[in-house]
Amino acid sequence: MGQVCTSINNDNAKSNITLDVKNFFHHYAENFDALYGHTKKRNFFYRWLDRNFRKVMRSRFEETIKNTADPQIRSVLDVGCGPGRYCVEFLKQNKENVVGIDMAKGMLEIARSITNQVSTATTVNFILGDYLSYRFDRKFDAACLMGFFDYIENPVEILQKLKQDVRMEIYASFPKSSGLLAKYRILRYRIRGCPLYLYSLNELMDILRRSGLKDKAKITHFDREYYVKIKL
Repeated sequence: MGQVCTSINNDNAKSNITLDVKNFFHHYAENFDALYGHTKKRNFFYRWLDRNFRKVMRSRFEETIKNTADPQIRSVLDVGCGPGRYCVEFLKQNKENVVGIDMAKGMLEIARSITNQVSTATTVNFILGDYLSYRFDRKFDAACLMGFFDYIENPVEILQKLKQDVRMEIYASFPKSSGLLAKYRILRYRIRGCPLYLYSLNELMDILRRSGLKDKAKITHFDREYYVKIKL
């Protein structure tokens, strides 16, 4: 697996990696939300990057919303919900229960602000915390993890927990380790001190196999990402 940081298998190292990701996204929240195209406060270079990044973000966004449009899916968990753009759409779909969880306080501040503008009978609950450490009192019909595994050292333990928390479907993106933009991201995140994990197809297949989900997963290639739909 291509990665920015050195892997050290102990609890302190895991805590440091989690803290690095948390701090990075707390301060990066507004700029990250700009990738969804809701602001024009970007110079020419960053607008060009946004367009390239938004291409795959738009593909995975549309695919996820198409999947959750299934009327059998009444509850959705958004893991690493960020600024809440997916939660907005789940609310518009009138899901009975929408929950977003993220470690970055700055992200949840934006998420609460934009979801408060949606007129719907459904409510959304946001949780500030680490998904692996949080215990839910119910199962969700579906879970969404977009742009999440980019920052996860051990995807297998996340997928194993999802099997406990989700009843029907899981949607997740995994960034590819090949390509020019992948090299740019590695350099950019190294400079900013945030862990980054990229995947080859063989590495992704091995993760799904070790999670016991290989036969339940469908992988779609979206430019610089793999989009994975898992039917439990």
